[in-house]
Amino acid sequence: MIQENCWTFPKEIPLEEVPQYSSRFEKIAKPACLQFDLSQTEWIHSSFIGFLIYAKHSISSHGGKLYIIPSPSVQRILHLMNLNDYLLH
Repeated sequence: MIQENCWTFPKEIPLEEVPQYSSRFEKIAKPACLQFDLSQTEWIHSSFIGFLIYAKHSISSHGGKLYIIPSPSVQRILHLMNLNDYLLH
């Protein structure tokens, strides 16, 4: 479910779904604050990690803030990729 400032993601995010999220993100005009709720997500495709990095960079470059609420599985993946500090803080 995606609301304007809070996006809630499903249990699994396969490659086929990533372009849809990217397209919806591009339609948002410089959000000041955006929250990605991945608390129920257990599996993500690596391209989704690229989307998270892009979204974080895009929002930060406009002075905004991206909040990511990770599940333990997502947090473990981000930790293995050494992205916790960048994406979760």
